[in-house]
Amino acid sequence: MKWIKYIWILIMIYLVCTARTCNEDEGAAASREEQYIMALKDSVKHVFMSDSLSDQLLRAFEISAAEKLNDFADYMKIISDTTLDLRFRQKATELVRNLFIDSNIDLRGWSRVYNVIGFNTLEQLLERSLLEGNSFWTQISQIAVNSPYTCENDSAFIGNLSFNCRRIPFGINDTLETGTEKLMINIYLLKKLKSYGDEQFRVWEVYLGEIN
Repeated sequence: MKWIKYIWILIMIYLVCTARTCNEDEGAAASREEQYIMALKDSVKHVFMSDSLSDQLLRAFEISAAEKLNDFADYMKIISDTTLDLRFRQKATELVRNLFIDSNIDLRGWSRVYNVIGFNTLEQLLERSLLEGNSFWTQISQIAVNSPYTCENDSAFIGNLSFNCRRIPFGINDTLETGTEKLMINIYLLKKLKSYGDEQFRVWEVYLGEIN
């Protein structure tokens, strides 16, 4: 994404420009470094803390939501595999919770893929998968923006993605595939208060939502 590359460029410029020269005293170097740090903060704030988001930034956040959806499927594969160390599976569970807007979010659509009763919420899905595992993992493909992010208020945008998924068994039969299911997932872009060291900022964060 262009804006991420932009931030990396700023960081590289900062590293180059704040390097001390042989003839520069410590006071001048410290002053120059402080100026570049302030400039870098302002540039990052423009992306993540802006009160108004351009269409380009909204599209970038939609790409981030699609990446998080893929992460969700990858983490669920780890959680579902009982041959893996329990600590890895527990860590993957924590990471999944961080992807979603709420741990009690409705995932009834995802339950259709699992073909079981009782996976109505994210928390139910995680608890059962961690406890019992699953005999298959879910592969996601063809993610597309169905509804672009639209503004709900000054700190929230909502959209949704469409995607295909299918169950693939673990083990020696992992080449076998079930039919493909098409699902929809709501995606949220929220401005939330975050702590960075001693400072707090309201920044834009992408979250996954209901699957149906």
